[in-house]
Amino acid sequence: MMLHLCTNDPLVTLVYDLFGANAVRVPDARIRPLSVVVHRNGRSIFRGSLLPLLTDSSPLSVQPAVSQLIDVSGRRSRRVSLDLGIHILRGFLYGFGLPTANLSTSLQGVSTVAFSFPTAMRVAYDVNALGWALAGRAIDRTNPAAAILFEQTPYELLLIDSVLTSRHITITLSGTKGQRLNVDIDALRQMISDLGGQIGITGDSELEMTLASPHDLTFAFSCVRLFFNDEGFITTMPPDLNRRVLGSTHGTTVRYSPDRVLLSERPGLLMWDRLEEHQRRPAIATPPANAHE
Repeated sequence: MMLHLCTNDPLVTLVYDLFGANAVRVPDARIRPLSVVVHRNGRSIFRGSLLPLLTDSSPLSVQPAVSQLIDVSGRRSRRVSLDLGIHILRGFLYGFGLPTANLSTSLQGVSTVAFSFPTAMRVAYDVNALGWALAGRAIDRTNPAAAILFEQTPYELLLIDSVLTSRHITITLSGTKGQRLNVDIDALRQMISDLGGQIGITGDSELEMTLASPHDLTFAFSCVRLFFNDEGFITTMPPDLNRRVLGSTHGTTVRYSPDRVLLSERPGLLMWDRLEEHQRRPAIATPPANAHE
């Protein structure tokens, strides 16, 4: 599932277009390079590490490059309405281990919300080096977790090759223009105190709240698709310049950028699905038409 923001959101669009990366609603330290995502019928499921799925589970003899992302760190998302903002914030706060039960009460008087990742980093494998390291490796068909890859209608196997991480997130709360922002600052301070977060008042109608985590939390990732034969041997990891549908019966387009798989037609925040009959799950309501400023 995708939670779509404005089509021209400066932060999410930068992540999407420049890095071919999929932003997630809940920042998560478990999402690391060489993790697996399976995809079918427009649904994406996080499945953990690739190595236990291989017949040879020894570590790959390649190392990722680590770099600072100054462009991302200096960019703030577009402001969204409080209703949509609270939905986004609940995901962020959950990722940082904070309770969200009283969030709406604490934000009374807020009209819009924006966010940024001020300490963004990128951990990325060279795709060609990954291909070299995976040559001769095979999916272990005896591993029950791999069974979904060999079904009559199999799940596509996507390998995360890079992640965008941050140990901080800054949330900007804004009131109606010309009116003083009236929020329960003491309640917010108490909520984030255990994380070493801080609150700064930037004006009568704007407040910034920065959350801190001891872990590098992934807020976006890129992935490549692995193809393999009937015996499970990994055969190709091809780029594709064309838009195409990956096994979707719901009209959801998954496109390449060109050598990485994007899990939605336009920028948004990915919400993981569970490995079950998705048809039984209710659809997430579309944000109201006035959700964006």
